[in-house]
Amino acid sequence: MSDAFGRMWKRPDEVLSMVPTPEEFTELVDTIVDRYDIPYIDAIIEICEHFDREIESIGSLITPKIKLALTEEASKSKLLRDNSFALDRLG
Repeated sequence: MSDAFGRMWKRPDEVLSMVPTPEEFTELVDTIVDRYDIPYIDAIIEICEHFDREIESIGSLITPKIKLALTEEASKSKLLRDNSFALDRLG
């Protein structure tokens, strides 16, 4: 997975030294999810590894769209007993 992900950064317009806004982060996550057909959590982890960031440091970049996708994936994988708790917190 990491090799395939690394190849995506060949195009200069996709190389970012940092992801400054939640909207740009969401766009990057969506691009990786769509391009590589991987779960959102895996895309987020790959981005953190690529930019050498701790996963705990990106909380402010997680948008409601990503929260919803993560909740749905966790629910489908039966990692959550009841997804209504997480969905209620999205506002």
